[in-house]
Amino acid sequence: MGKVHSSKPYKNNNYIRCLVKTQVLMELNLSEFINSNELIKVSKNYSIKQYSKSLEKSWIKLLGMGEFNGVWNENTFQEFMTPIDRQKGSRLIVEENNVVASTFASSSIYENKEVGRLDFVVTHPMHRKKGLGKSVCISVINHFIEKNYKKVILQTEDWRVSAISIYLKLGFRPVYSDNNMKKRWQEIISTHFNDFKIKSINPEK
Repeated sequence: MGKVHSSKPYKNNNYIRCLVKTQVLMELNLSEFINSNELIKVSKNYSIKQYSKSLEKSWIKLLGMGEFNGVWNENTFQEFMTPIDRQKGSRLIVEENNVVASTFASSSIYENKEVGRLDFVVTHPMHRKKGLGKSVCISVINHFIEKNYKKVILQTEDWRVSAISIYLKLGFRPVYSDNNMKKRWQEIISTHFNDFKIKSINPEK
């Protein structure tokens, strides 16, 4: 999810977001998430960990499987991991010292306020459909709750249907930040989630 290098802020009326225009935007109201009582459940074979230097190589290898734009290597990873808050908040799911799922905890300016942002959610192909992606997202969201953020946002591509399904189940809502974004979301929903009752967010209203 996203590019290795940070994107430029994109301004839409009074809404300022760090957006990659080729992606779509989603938002989670944390008061709704807290009320939903989501729990982290992973098999005893897995453990949820914070960032550590010893896991970097395995994490970089996993990021290379995520079909993200750009190239992940030691240099780009170190550059991206520089903020202390990102180091503290990012989460990994590990099996036998191998990182099999992860996401970074970032911050972003959204509606003129600092909010949490999930970045580069990825699960190893051999470990998918086990709830690991959802679990690692929940762990990072709980970190944002501890920081007293009110919202969390994320960006993803239209074709990541499995990931979008997870985000919707976590309570994320599509954001119609402009007419193009609205059109793209309507196509995603009508094609893949027609049976879902999806609430959207239209900041222009």
